[in-house]
Amino acid sequence: MKCQYCSKPAVYHRKISNETVCKEHFCTTIENKIRKTVRKYNMFSPTEKIVVGVSGGKDSLVLLYNVMKLQQRYHQSPPIEAILIDEGIEGYRYESTEIAKQMCRIWNVKLHIVKFKENFGKSLDEIIPKLPNLKINACTICGTVRRHLLNKKAKSLQADKLAIGHNLDDQTETFLQNIVRNDLKRILQHPPNGNITDPDSFFIPRVKPLMQVPEAEISRYCYYMDIPIQTTPCPYVEKFFILRKEIQNFINALEDQSAEIKYNLLKMNEKIIDHTKIEIDQDTSFDPHDHRNFCIKCKSPCGEKRKLCYFCELKESLNCNI
Repeated sequence: MKCQYCSKPAVYHRKISNETVCKEHFCTTIENKIRKTVRKYNMFSPTEKIVVGVSGGKDSLVLLYNVMKLQQRYHQSPPIEAILIDEGIEGYRYESTEIAKQMCRIWNVKLHIVKFKENFGKSLDEIIPKLPNLKINACTICGTVRRHLLNKKAKSLQADKLAIGHNLDDQTETFLQNIVRNDLKRILQHPPNGNITDPDSFFIPRVKPLMQVPEAEISRYCYYMDIPIQTTPCPYVEKFFILRKEIQNFINALEDQSAEIKYNLLKMNEKIIDHTKIEIDQDTSFDPHDHRNFCIKCKSPCGEKRKLCYFCELKESLNCNI
């Protein structure tokens, strides 16, 4: 089997498009897909300040490398900077932090490390023992605090856009999870391309350049490009029932029988958002910001019936004091 773009031996068969590609053309097709995604959704321009959320994992490093390459094509582009959130998970976060430091040094990218302990009052390891009483899992805490700290740090860096490493698998899992929960609001709040428009500028717009790249292909890309991959799993993932994990297994099982399943879910996600947006645009009385309250502690937006945003509510529930 030979690469369809050259005469070299093929190393990969892409079922969805029936492509056979060599190592070099595999990497090229991934990079082209990322570039076309950025262009199609107008995710960012050469003159915008882009900050990349990194974890030291495969997705965020592939994202950082490709955003860096795209912006380096234009001499007027501001330098890329990266943010890593350190949750304080012993035996887990150290490896990924060292990988992120190593690659940022090689790529000459400034890395900012933001710690849970210093900004939330406690590390995740210190929080975990209290979670059974609150009936929430580690991922809920981690996700809420990470998003808040990423946005806060990106604002302090005067970023125009915050790029995050959500791949095709991440987006389809999020979409199906919100369907299972009957949560149309979250589907509309988290479109596949990641763009968020906030007239009050509380949130840095997020973009997802990897939204059309499957996780398996990202892993292979790292292997061919000599990008190190973290091998230590998060110790808390298997300790709690996590709906996303069940949905991930379900989608992957379907993909074994139908190669296009993830792309179909992505397209349906976009169609629902587009059709709903048309209805909202036609309703001249609708304003999504009419019923917005603001957190009495951090002044961030929160629901109309809330006095605290979820970040500050968690801090209070967990007795986290800085």
